Amino acid sequence: MSTYVERALFVVAPRNFGKSTVLRSMFRDPRFGTNGDIPTASKLTDDFRLGADRRLYLRLTSPHEAGESLIDFIGKTKGKMTNGRWCFAGPLHPGAFKQMPDAVATVGQFIDAFDPERVRVVALWPSHHEDENEEFGPDTVEQLLEDIQNVDGRIEVICADARKRGRSGLLLADFFDFS
Repeated sequence: MSTYVERALFVVAPRNFGKSTVLRSMFRDPRFGTNGDIPTASKLTDDFRLGADRRLYLRLTSPHEAGESLIDFIGKTKGKMTNGRWCFAGPLHPGAFKQMPDAVATVGQFIDAFDPERVRVVALWPSHHEDENEEFGPDTVEQLLEDIQNVDGRIEVICADARKRGRSGLLLADFFDFS
């Protein structure tokens, strides 16, 4: 049996903006099997059943922060999503960092490698931090979303308010609702 990627979700923001917190908050949705409780990162694995024949590969650390290259990221993801129907969710930095390219190039390469049915990119802004990030503000978020939309016609883009921790989780979880 081969691998078929149905949906890919990328949460994009700079370091310490709350990407993994927002991803973990998907578990507020009871369909994820935690009775609406948001698990700590240490209590999560990276492979979840979304139904009898569908699984989710969840990354909480961006490939940028893990020190991966684009080849490493794609290879690791292929190694995790083997045989069957898969969905993906993970964080990205908006700009190039260490060995990884920016979010626009990374999403494009992910699409080339996996050909998912649907792709959603969620930019987090504003952050839960009270101090403003001058490098990632309304103008740069707007440009990022425009650039990502130009990569491929199947990409959906949204901006989620991350000022209140755990509030956008259901928005993300709904992307993986197949009922």
